[in-house]
Amino acid sequence: MGQPMSLVVGLGSSRGVHAAAVWSALRHAVPDLAAITAFATVDRRRDEPGLLAVIRSHGAPLHCYSADELDTIEVPHPSDSVRHHVGTRSVAEAAALLGARDLGGGSLIVPKQRGDQVTVAVAALHPLWISSTCTACGACLRTCPEHALRPAPQRPAVIAVRCTSCGECVEICPTDAITLRDL
Repeated sequence: MGQPMSLVVGLGSSRGVHAAAVWSALRHAVPDLAAITAFATVDRRRDEPGLLAVIRSHGAPLHCYSADELDTIEVPHPSDSVRHHVGTRSVAEAAALLGARDLGGGSLIVPKQRGDQVTVAVAALHPLWISSTCTACGACLRTCPEHALRPAPQRPAVIAVRCTSCGECVEICPTDAITLRDL
């Protein structure tokens, strides 16, 4: 059995969203609020009182991204309406994925869910972090008993649902590029 998930929550909102609406949407999308490692949103909402009240109360950091950065991320549910109003095809899904990427990588596990003036999406961080010191030697690929790593151009890709956090890849890595997350 693997370690519990660590989550990044992407938030999109209208101006004037109430903290109660954010809490409601968050509780609906994330069964275990303690699993939230970070929040992420578009930079123009970094000072939105309803969002900030929830984020400060929870205690996880907030990552903010420009509309241009968010628009570079492929998402399952892009929106022309969001692009018209915000300048990006996605806020919640793209922010969750960008936040996860900045924390070592992750996958969207809860696509955008709309609440009252708020949208929530959730990405799970991968259990392994493979740093840029990886030489793609393949030792971890040959060692992993669960086949949770696959070849990729610069460093192996993690198949998070297969990883049991056994640590075999960490032990075999000649460059110490692999770290098990302390989830």
